[in-house]
Formats: sequence, structure tokens, C-alpha cells
Amino acid sequence: MCFAGVVSVKGTRIVLIFILFSFLVFIRVPSTCGETTLEGELTTGLSLASSNCKVVQGSIVCSEEPSGDVDFVPYFFEQLLDLKVSGFFGPIGEVRSISEFYHPYTPFSGLTFQGFTAETLVGEIATVSGELIFAPNIIIYTSSDKRTDSFGGNFPGLAFRRYKSTVEFSLVGLTAAATLILDNWQDEPEDRPEIKPGLIFKVTGEMDNEVEVGLETRLGAKGGVTCFGNCLGPLKLQQIAIQDDTRFEEFLFSADNIFFKEVDLRLSGKFSSDNGFNGLTLSGTRAWDLDGYGITLSSSLIVSPTAFVPFTGTTVTWTADPLVFSVSFDESYKLKNASQSLQFNPDLSEVGIEGLSFGSQALLDQQLNLNLTVPTDPVEFTAGLRFENENGPYNFNSGVLSARLDGDPFGFQAILAFRENSRIIKIETEFEF
Repeated sequence: MCFAGVVSVKGTRIVLIFILFSFLVFIRVPSTCGETTLEGELTTGLSLASSNCKVVQGSIVCSEEPSGDVDFVPYFFEQLLDLKVSGFFGPIGEVRSISEFYHPYTPFSGLTFQGFTAETLVGEIATVSGELIFAPNIIIYTSSDKRTDSFGGNFPGLAFRRYKSTVEFSLVGLTAAATLILDNWQDEPEDRPEIKPGLIFKVTGEMDNEVEVGLETRLGAKGGVTCFGNCLGPLKLQQIAIQDDTRFEEFLFSADNIFFKEVDLRLSGKFSSDNGFNGLTLSGTRAWDLDGYGITLSSSLIVSPTAFVPFTGTTVTWTADPLVFSVSFDESYKLKNASQSLQFNPDLSEVGIEGLSFGSQALLDQQLNLNLTVPTDPVEFTAGLRFENENGPYNFNSGVLSARLDGDPFGFQAILAFRENSRIIKIETEFEF
């Protein structure tokens, strides 16, 4: 590979061998034994908004308007082309291409994402899968609210950003997988590619008593989020963050599906290069059925050098159809910084309208969500409303109304959304082939 030479780590030879072996998934000669088939989906959307907001998967997403651009027009055009080729590597192989066009998106627009995936079976016990991503940017988050210092700049066009390949073996009830990730943190188009590697080794299996055990070692990678392009859509958001140095970062272990006197237990823990032994977590759930009413008690025991009170995360859930009420406590057994939620999901099957549904979910001190779906022939109508509570009564925050027409091979959807001072109209079409 043309970028392998810029990887500077002690285990360069191991990485190169891994690249050559795993990259076979992209260059393997197609088999003549299987029939090659092509299928895909083309999704096109146009949004008009009174401010710089858009509707993404039923949620309203807003961003700041570009400064100094008086000619900025608040409209968004997006197109997603998803292609799948089966039989390319024989009867068990598949190749997928994902392309997204977007305009406008600050600071780039046009072809904002191109991804390729491939998977095939090698022999009888091994599976090789690969992933190649091109995007104008790469952003690394090590937590939900903090971005690391390492991220690629915003290019005017596409650049290589991630190569990921996994070799997985299954043998005698155990599954072992090795994953190589190469990220390009290059900031400027004229700069030399800055390749950062990461290795992940994972072993999972099921014991004779049906307890599921997992072990995972991460070198140069840790838990976090990596996103590409506008961070929305297939393959654009990945739950692993490559680090600056290829060294030991994390070791995770878990044991799930442990039953002790009708209590369902889960044991997990982590060692990390940052904090050493991060802690051992023992989670337990116990459910009772009292005269037709369900009660569930969940609690976690945290064993950590920094834990002042070991118990935390206790949740009591009471179910009486169609109501579900949950109360969560913090480590001091106070409701402060915890939550109370109420769900109402009635069974509307007796109404005689197939697909009719109504649901509500409330965080009693924060927000209230209402959702209604009314299926008609051939259009399905959906309404979603959100109300928020800020030290007072619930005030209307946002709403999404949609009408969807599903056909073969065409589909159509019209969306009208409101959020504060923004009004959004989105028209979306789908074509499957």
C-alpha cells in the first residue's frame, strides 16, 4: 500500500504483514463459481429552512451560519448512493460502496464522503473484512464532550482518512479477531500523509454454563468516537479513537449472562494506560411478577481506587401496561443528578388499524416526548413533539410532522419541522434497484 511506508512504530514488520494479509479482501480475484448481483439504494433530499437547521433521521440539527457570508442560502441538498455487490468474491463475498453528496455544508460541500467495505470467507473458519474511507476531514473524540488534540483539517475535497481490516477466526467455541486501523491525520493537502496505526485483539466465547466471556486488548486505540464528513450517515460515526502513539491503551474484560439465585449479573472491568485499574463493575438485575405487575430492580457495584461509595446506578422499574415508571438513584441514593422517567405505550390493536401507535416518554424534570403514527393507504403519517422543562412548566421545544409513501421501487417522504425560530421543509425520495 502506498501509505504503509510512513507508519513509524516499533512493530512495523508486524503491521506490514497484517496489511498485506488483510488487504487481500480488496484484491482477491472474483470467483467464477458464484453469480454476481448488484443492488442499491439512491436517497435524495432537499431541505429549506428559515435558519441553518436540518432534519436528520427524525431529529432537528442546527449549526451556526457562516460568518461574513451575506449570500448564504439556508438550503441543504443531500444525496446518498448505497451500492452492494454480492458474489464478487464467490457466493459468500460482498462489496459495498457508500457515496454522499452534500451542499451546502461549511466548510466543504460536494462529494463529502466515500466509503468501501468488503467481506469474504477464507477457508472454513476465517472471515476477512475491510473498510476504506475517504472524506475531507477526520475528527477524534475520546469522550462525548472533549475532542482530542489530534484531528485532520477540512480539505476542499476527499482525502484518504481510514483503512480498517479485521481477520476473525472461530474454533472450538471461541472467536478470535484481530483488527488493524490506519488513520490519516493530515491537516493540509500539501502536507505529507500522517498515518496513525492502531491494533485491537479480541477473544469471545461461551462457557459450559452459558456465561459469555470477552477479552479485548487495544494498542494505539481506545474507546471514543471518530467521525468523517458531516458525521452523519452510514460508516461516518465509529466507536473507536486512534491515538498518537502505538502503545498499550486499554484492556477490557467482561463476563455476561451470569445467574445467581434468579439474579442476572454482569461483570466487567478495564485497565488503561491513563488510569491503570479503572475499576471493576458488577451489575445485577432482579425481576418480580406481583399479581400481574412487573417490578425490576437494577443496581451496580463499583470497585475502584477512587470510588468513595461503592454502590451506584440503582434503578427501580415498575411496569403496569401501558405504563412504565423508572426511578434512578446516584451513589448517595438521592435523586439529584439522577432521573425519573415515565413511559406510556398503549396497545391500540383493538382499534382495528394495523400499524397505529402512540407513545410518550418523559424525563420528569427535563423533557416530554410524544409520538403518534397513523397508517393510511398508501400514506403513513407521523407526528413527534418535544416539550422541555426549565424550572417551570413544560414549553414547546420542537416538532416533526411527516408523510411517507412507500412503493416499489420508489419511495417519497415530506417533512415539516419546527424548532424555536426555525421552520424546515424537507422533501426526500428513495429509489431501490
